[in-house]
Amino acid sequence: MKIQRGSIFHPDKDYYQIAGIIMLVGTLQFLMAVNLAETQFPGYTTTNTLSHLAGTVPPVEPSATIFNISVILLGVLTLTSVYLILKSGGCRLFSTCLAISSLCAIGIGVFPSYTGSPHIFFTSLTFIFGSLAVIFSYRLGLNIPMVIVSMVAGFTALSIIISTLVWGMGNPLINYLTLGGAERFIVYPILLYLVALGGYLTSRGKDWVRIRFTDGYF
Repeated sequence: MKIQRGSIFHPDKDYYQIAGIIMLVGTLQFLMAVNLAETQFPGYTTTNTLSHLAGTVPPVEPSATIFNISVILLGVLTLTSVYLILKSGGCRLFSTCLAISSLCAIGIGVFPSYTGSPHIFFTSLTFIFGSLAVIFSYRLGLNIPMVIVSMVAGFTALSIIISTLVWGMGNPLINYLTLGGAERFIVYPILLYLVALGGYLTSRGKDWVRIRFTDGYF
């Protein structure tokens, strides 16, 4: 059995390609659904948060339904991808972070922003664990270019989260970018990286990364 950077490669249980396809579909459908929902929300601009698409009372339809269904679907599909990655021997640290983020993404769809505290709770955990999952994805045994991309995307999102936790909602970065703009600098690096990771994993059966061996077996 081959050991690599927190992952164990099971050649008889290699579901990375299927996991990659599911991750790719999940993230792409959400990105497209958000764009569609924005076009159906009169007066919506990027200064508004993404959750605002489903967060008004009464809801603006069909934007609210599109957003809620899509973010729930994103969570479900990403959870499925995590399960397959774990079955393939993928790193538990990465998988745990992505699983928590995915579960909380479902919570975002179930508890829109007008619900207040529950929505803030699920949104915060989605962002925090999503950015950590991006950073820890190097433990899947990615090649160097993908590791660099993961670090840039993960720390970009995490730095904005940390600045908000330290200085609050009135920090200069949010004042400059607006709340909606700052949120997109968290969400889009994570989502776009998951699109890239999904594509990377779909080719993993034919283009396996360099394995760092150990002399032992589990």
